[in-house]
Amino acid sequence: MRIDAIARPATGDGGEVVTLTRYELPFDDPTPHLAPTAARILEAAKRVLARDGFRALTFESIAREAGENPALIRYHFGSKAGLIAALVDSVLYQEAAELIEQLTPVPAGEPRREALLSQHEGLPEDVDTYRNFFELIPHVLRDDQLRPHLRGLFDWYRKLDAWALKDAGDKEPAAHIEPMALLTVAIADGIALQKLADPELDVGPAFALWRRLVLGHVESGGESSSGDQVD
Repeated sequence: MRIDAIARPATGDGGEVVTLTRYELPFDDPTPHLAPTAARILEAAKRVLARDGFRALTFESIAREAGENPALIRYHFGSKAGLIAALVDSVLYQEAAELIEQLTPVPAGEPRREALLSQHEGLPEDVDTYRNFFELIPHVLRDDQLRPHLRGLFDWYRKLDAWALKDAGDKEPAAHIEPMALLTVAIADGIALQKLADPELDVGPAFALWRRLVLGHVESGGESSSGDQVD
């Protein structure tokens, strides 16, 4: 899907409206498309996951939490894999949509890079979303139907970061941006995992170092300190 285009007054021109570029999301929020019973089941699955973990996501426990017949889960979602796919989309959609809506109005280049890095620095504080996400990942990776779903999600996050890091005049990110985008996603998720394990961990200095490395690499055009191009 695509987030609706955002319009804002152009700077210094007395009210002219500029329509800004939209960025594509790889999935829809499933909730608005669900029947009321299916929506209750999905919300019940979120509560079971947050409270009891993935192993508790049985048709019986979800149905009991939702106050519905277990057969209705299969009726609405087809299988446990179908329910988990909807659960993953639902857990991640709002965060992804908010990220796009906050980044899109920011001018490309240095301002958008700074906005992206600030967003990443705030993600480890979103404990509930990350706890559910990390609870789901090991099981999704073992499922042949769900693994491509996760692969597509990470591919989208890498492309989003590359889009946010690219130079203002570039239609597509330069070649040296893509490997850095992979690292920004990996580091943000890795720091969030460590923060979940140790809520008192001070991640500020690590993020400050990470910010310098990212901006230095992007703004240098991928050249090392010796002037050689980084492969």
